[in-house]
Amino acid sequence: MTKDKKNALYWSELGMKYFKAEDYLKAIECFEKAVKINPLSSVSWSNMGVAYEKLENFDKERECCEKAVSIDPLDNWAWYNLGVAYEKLEKSQDAILSYEEAIKIDSQDSATWFNLGRLFESLGDFKKAMHCFAEILKFDPTNIEAEKLLSGLTEDKTQ
Repeated sequence: MTKDKKNALYWSELGMKYFKAEDYLKAIECFEKAVKINPLSSVSWSNMGVAYEKLENFDKERECCEKAVSIDPLDNWAWYNLGVAYEKLEKSQDAILSYEEAIKIDSQDSATWFNLGRLFESLGDFKKAMHCFAEILKFDPTNIEAEKLLSGLTEDKTQ
């Protein structure tokens, strides 16, 4: 870790240390310092959003993740985190769009496919949910959770 406190990377790395120690307030303080030095760090914005999620401040989570994707629209994790924020705010359609953006960037991201499938299932769109879980199994055939959820979605639910 760099020791230059005027370096955004220093604060971002320190923020991750606090995050891993589950001190989310300290993590946010560090990420705020990082984005003050480098406001174009989508990673710091996204990580700050996830720290806000841990504190159940979903509006701030959304704000940070929206900032991250506006800076780097090719950051699939920022899109994923934005999808999570929208889900927490019960904005299902926005969550779906965010997850779909993440998948366009990385079509083999199990976490995004999984969340999207779970969301479709909760909305009663069982065919789309099955598609998501089946996609995971195409590139991760040993994913037990996806296999379990897929087998739980019976054909009679999809008609």
